Amino acid sequence: MSIYLDNEVGLKIATIDLSEYVTSIQLTQTFDEVETTSMGSTSHVFSKGLEASTLTVDFLNDWAAAKVQATLQAAYGTTVTAVVIPLKDDPVSATNPLYTVSILVNNLTPVGSPGTPADYARSSMTFTCNSTVLYATTGTF
Repeated sequence: MSIYLDNEVGLKIATIDLSEYVTSIQLTQTFDEVETTSMGSTSHVFSKGLEASTLTVDFLNDWAAAKVQATLQAAYGTTVTAVVIPLKDDPVSATNPLYTVSILVNNLTPVGSPGTPADYARSSMTFTCNSTVLYATTGTF
């Protein structure tokens, strides 16, 4: 059994490595359920429909060039590639798979005050996936 701490997750958005700014990340793979119940059935029957996944990320904000807010602002309103890996510094393998997906950058939180004046500036965003989530056990992050 392999158990990992969640402090080594890697994230690239539009080829920019934003891993060091991620405080929480969740890739949720889901699909639509299409009802295919026919006459005479004694219960509902469903089939897999289109994928409808999401990527939720909590960031520590940084406004410098090629950092969190600059990367997301440049991508705002467009679809870009996101790459996620459980262990950023380890090779891609069956126990450290690479997830690649196109996300629609449909929301930003460039300025927010989540806590006290002594807290770091943070933002939390959920992106809609515009493609199926590709799962790979070979390749590079």
